[in-house]
Amino acid sequence: MKKHLLIAAFAFFLIGGSQMSFAQTKLENQKVAIENADSSVKKNAQKVINLLEREAKLDADQKTKVYDIFAAVDKKLRAIDMIEDAEEQKQKKTKMQAYINQKLQQVLTQEQYKLYLTKTATAY
Repeated sequence: MKKHLLIAAFAFFLIGGSQMSFAQTKLENQKVAIENADSSVKKNAQKVINLLEREAKLDADQKTKVYDIFAAVDKKLRAIDMIEDAEEQKQKKTKMQAYINQKLQQVLTQEQYKLYLTKTATAY
């Protein structure tokens, strides 16, 4: 009887320990995903800021708003990248780019926005 109880307790601790290990791994994966998402947002926003920085002189408020625009659409952009149908992915990216452009137009001056359109047309 003691032997069975000891084996059951040992099995219980093994199962409990593996569950805790799995939970920690899952938490670490979520942290990495958040860090990668944040760097993706920074990368996209920084690309636009760099395009305009030398010639258009963005102020701090504009830089923050550009970052906020890309942070707001980051999850959707990543979901679009996961679409396997190339045509559907292209359509959704086009719609998302139009949305981003609309938001940027609200943040940037007319001259800055024109410069942005010119620079992005030659960058891609």
